[in-house]
Amino acid sequence: MKKTLIVLLFIMPALCAHAQKHKHKKDLIDNSPPPPRVWVANIHTWWTTRDSILAKPMLSTDSVGCRVSGFTISLQAPGHEFYGPLYSNTWEMTETQKGVIKQWDYNDVTMYVQDIHLNCHEKDATSPAFTLKFNH
Repeated sequence: MKKTLIVLLFIMPALCAHAQKHKHKKDLIDNSPPPPRVWVANIHTWWTTRDSILAKPMLSTDSVGCRVSGFTISLQAPGHEFYGPLYSNTWEMTETQKGVIKQWDYNDVTMYVQDIHLNCHEKDATSPAFTLKFNH
């Protein structure tokens, strides 16, 4: 009997810690819908052309009731300094953003689209950042 009590005294803290760990994991499960997907124009791949980006220089989403309300872009190419971020406070690229994209006449340019904010049913939302690659 004494041995059983001693064993229980040693096992109980471990069992309690294990139960708390599982309770914490359950609390972290989020039942909210995934964030809205966003892309540039009708480009749904990560490799594109500069002309495709500039043909329709705006961010789109497929989430009903959502519209992009701001974002930044930055550019980087091998052998060149990182450039950006350049901010837009609407779904369309600014003249500055479009001008910089036109000027980046390099190979393997990576365009980072970040800080994406949306207005979804009159509430603020965000979308994950993404990258596009293009050549001159």
